[in-house]
Amino acid sequence: MSTLAAAWDAFLAAIADAQALDASGADAAAIQDLLQHARELLDIIADEAALSGISLPEWTQKGLEQMRERLITAESALVSKH
Repeated sequence: MSTLAAAWDAFLAAIADAQALDASGADAAAIQDLLQHARELLDIIADEAALSGISLPEWTQKGLEQMRERLITAESALVSKH
């Protein structure tokens, strides 16, 4: 498995874990850590694509940025909620 694929799988797992923790009423700090980790994985995905010589289409780059922004919004909402 490529580093890019592994980073994407880890991103999806972090999001799923954060959702499960939130649903179980877990501590906000633990969920926040997972969301931050997910954002960092998005950076790794973009970096790995660039290092591999993969030119991501503009729509893909915008999608990664939108996901990053949504994670930041989710973190902010989590802090307000807890």
